[in-house]
Amino acid sequence: MEITHLKQQLHAYEQWKVKLIRIVQEYQPWLEKHGMATPETDRRIASCLNTLKEDRLTIAFAAEFSRGKTELINAIFFADYGHRLLPSTPGRTTMCPTELFYDNTVDAAYIRLLPI
Repeated sequence: MEITHLKQQLHAYEQWKVKLIRIVQEYQPWLEKHGMATPETDRRIASCLNTLKEDRLTIAFAAEFSRGKTELINAIFFADYGHRLLPSTPGRTTMCPTELFYDNTVDAAYIRLLPI
């Protein structure tokens, strides 16, 4: 899959979520207007909205060592930087499970080694 195609699909997914959230938010007043709202439907709608808003995409790369996982990650996520962001020299540079994480709440990215 081409990198720009992946980015387009991720953007389309995000736009779909935004549209779905708006539709679900419009549904609750409609239920109230037509006398169909109940505490249970209110709870379910709130739960649905929370799930949609908190949804995160997790991608895992797993294979034996020296199979190109780091190169693939560099190509997919960091190609626009013009150089490799993650180390990918020959040898065992990323033997430990590593997490790349972006936190929307503080607008910051993290990289950390995970315990094995």
